[in-house]
Amino acid sequence: MSDVTPAPRRFVSAAETEVEALEGKTHHWYLKDGLGDSESLVFVRARITKGAGHPFHSHPEMDEIIYVLEGEMEQWLEQEKRMLRPGDCIYIPRGVIHGCYNISDAECEFLAVLTPSKISGPFSVDYADQEPWKSLR
Repeated sequence: MSDVTPAPRRFVSAAETEVEALEGKTHHWYLKDGLGDSESLVFVRARITKGAGHPFHSHPEMDEIIYVLEGEMEQWLEQEKRMLRPGDCIYIPRGVIHGCYNISDAECEFLAVLTPSKISGPFSVDYADQEPWKSLR
């Protein structure tokens, strides 16, 4: 066993991201708990295909900021809906139910920052099958 502490991860190339491919979306994780040395934040670039999204959910212990790079998405914050386009962002306080859906004809790409990265409970809690969320759209 080595007593050498690994160098902190400060520069992260796109090739070094952890890619998570899910149905209709791809996440490129740059920093998160267990990936990198930041204990204070999570940073991810996401792409959502036409018709896909992140159904209603919350992050019980994390605040989130979403910033749209390209495309557009239907963004829900509790029961309020807005269309987000490139340059738009939303701040989502911890525990607040939200969801986003790509209803355009092109992919939507956005960045998300969540904080803190070290939490004791689940990363997210799904509400998509519960009322009133399942009847909103």
